[in-house]
Amino acid sequence: MSEMWINMGPQHPMTHGLWNLRVKVDGELVVDVEPELGYLHRGIEKISEYRRYNEVITLMDRCCYVAGLSWEHLYMIASEQALHVEVPPRAEYLRVMCAELQRLASHLMWYAAFVQDLGLMTPFLYGMRDRDLVLDLLQSFTGARMTYEYMRVGGVRNDVPVGYTDRCRKVMDWIDQRLGEYEALCDKSDIFLKRTVGIGVLSAADCVADGVTGPMLRSAGLARDLRKDRPYSIYPEVEFDVATHDAADVFGRYRVRMEEMRQAIRIVRQTLDYLDKRPGRVLAERVPRFVGTPTPPPGSESYVVKRGYPKGIGFSSIEEPHGEAMAYVVNEGAEHPYRVKFRSPVLINIAAAKDYLIGYRVSDIPAIMGSVDVCVGECDR
Repeated sequence: MSEMWINMGPQHPMTHGLWNLRVKVDGELVVDVEPELGYLHRGIEKISEYRRYNEVITLMDRCCYVAGLSWEHLYMIASEQALHVEVPPRAEYLRVMCAELQRLASHLMWYAAFVQDLGLMTPFLYGMRDRDLVLDLLQSFTGARMTYEYMRVGGVRNDVPVGYTDRCRKVMDWIDQRLGEYEALCDKSDIFLKRTVGIGVLSAADCVADGVTGPMLRSAGLARDLRKDRPYSIYPEVEFDVATHDAADVFGRYRVRMEEMRQAIRIVRQTLDYLDKRPGRVLAERVPRFVGTPTPPPGSESYVVKRGYPKGIGFSSIEEPHGEAMAYVVNEGAEHPYRVKFRSPVLINIAAAKDYLIGYRVSDIPAIMGSVDVCVGECDR
């Protein structure tokens, strides 16, 4: 038996991020793998401990370029717990609208890149076209298409503009109608089916053992979704279904994400109905003044702990597009967090590579890793 190690990466086109997948092969058969991360490490967690609370938002948008608002939401929930700040209802609905629009944009980006990896060009063009419509919506009230910096401790930076809800409904209707076309392009393609059905199987038991979450877990038949199982924000007040599949393979993950886009549209529509009927504040009245002012030089008087300001610990867990993300923020009464830590779902999903790659062929790796939906920025924190 002749075996050898080959490197797939760390260039971006195959790996969808700067990381290296070392693969041990026997001919075309994969017999061992070693994921290597660290090529994109930026020290975001430690940098966050030297920034004021609202200044950390800039870093959240750079954790994952397709899920910036999701990471903003994650960090805000933990920070507000630590700072004892309550968020107005309208701001909560705006945040959930943002989170679901971001889920939709993320899945559209995944769909476009995934099908292109399998050799289908038309779905790539369709997915990128419609993702642009979602980014137009986000840009209309955040001013950006990728690095939004929209959420703030206690709420959001600003309300949506006049006429936004009608415009958003039209885009949701358009994408909802297009999803059937997306599925037809894939489900009726022999190339797509042969490269996805029965490939990259990861059972529910292995998902649980490895800590794998998100669409990969739900594609194995487990209906675990933090928006239902550990509700946060206003998710208990909106109606949606948890998308599941029982194939536990590449095709099952594709199916789950397609249904999640439909459910995201369903949630966005409900938030738009609320925004039309219920005006209100978008930022809490009582927010510590120091959460977003410029950072003073080390050793200055303003670095001294504010006497009498309550300390606190915040922990949040949300269902971001890739899986379960977690944040831990410690407030020692100072003007910046004492400790900041994150849990990346993609890091865990990549770490389980041995269980869903070994036994398949080298030509299957792009399809399998594409179904994982890798975003290395949130791994190399």
